[in-house]
Amino acid sequence: MTIGQVESLKFSYEEFVCHLLSIKPNPDYPYAALDYQKNHTHYYLYADPVYLSLQRDTFFLEKKLTNDFSQDEIRNLCSALNGAFEDDNRRFIINDQGQLFLELKKNPHIKTTSIAHIKQQSIDLFMPQGDEAMVWHAFMNEIQMFLFDHPLNQDRVRRGLLSPNSIWFSGGGIMPQSIQNPYTTIFSNVSFLKKALSIDAQISLQTLDQVHQDNISSNSFIAFEDEKGMDRILEVVWNNFKKRKIKNLDIYLSYQGNLLHIQNRFIQLLKVWKKANTVENYLNVH
Repeated sequence: MTIGQVESLKFSYEEFVCHLLSIKPNPDYPYAALDYQKNHTHYYLYADPVYLSLQRDTFFLEKKLTNDFSQDEIRNLCSALNGAFEDDNRRFIINDQGQLFLELKKNPHIKTTSIAHIKQQSIDLFMPQGDEAMVWHAFMNEIQMFLFDHPLNQDRVRRGLLSPNSIWFSGGGIMPQSIQNPYTTIFSNVSFLKKALSIDAQISLQTLDQVHQDNISSNSFIAFEDEKGMDRILEVVWNNFKKRKIKNLDIYLSYQGNLLHIQNRFIQLLKVWKKANTVENYLNVH
């Protein structure tokens, strides 16, 4: 239960983490570089296989297919793309989790849109922008033509699966050299946050099972990737809040590509007429 003020923030969880750690967009937040982490000098973009649907005279991005691929399929796709498009400046690579990236030796001078922010509208509104935008539009068109009748896609069609007819690039950047941590303690099992914090070897990340009544305060940050242990931890946090060990309690929930911010202040507990609400109800309203 929570009784706080609620607002919907128009950015993703990853953007929120970058903002907290003073990682600046240039012009994108460097999600891909943070995720890949094996090279600190090259420029990285997510290269997600996607399914585009034709709507009259334009295309809509219907689905990101990265998680629909087996490890063998994503390796074969990476190899095929490199066979057609690798050159001295660029190559496709994958990490241990099967995420496809484009590695560049030079800054591409474009701004991209992450898939989480793409609405049911023409993809023309979300294509790369910037000095080299037209070069990248042409590159993406070449990839679409390459994938159109590729054997990898024909095999997926035979198996009744959606086949990728484009590659969507986003989250470009170079690994940041430093971050700023505003918290005394951080507890998390979120993989993206772990990778972002690993930039600074001085920051110690605590596991969620280490959250206890006596080691959290208003200057603690707790992030969940799943529901495991959530009930116990929220009970600990809420009890400390009621005992005034925590005076300000901010809850951030990732929801449909946006963040829901529930802001609680101790004074609100004294307003007995203010109706308590469940997190689920907040999600349903917003």
